[in-house]
Amino acid sequence: MKLSPAKIDQLATMLVDVLAETDGVLFQTSDPILRAAIVEIMTDELEVEDRLNAEVHRMLQAYKYEITHERLDYDTLFRRLRQRLIAERKIVL
Repeated sequence: MKLSPAKIDQLATMLVDVLAETDGVLFQTSDPILRAAIVEIMTDELEVEDRLNAEVHRMLQAYKYEITHERLDYDTLFRRLRQRLIAERKIVL
């Protein structure tokens, strides 16, 4: 994940504060509950890339022997497989 939990919490707090000051925006819950929901959503979205990368590594481990013996470039295979999964799953990073 590219942002620390403290930074995510700070961004969520700033977002709630900006929305609270915006005319026409009314919260249907308390600020702390809204902030916690925003933190959870942001964290889940940021972890999508981490989960994808871990899955690509697992998939390539199944072909570790072929990759080393046929002198294939792991980084190139990683990028290609990652891009293919992103396109197939229509993931937005």
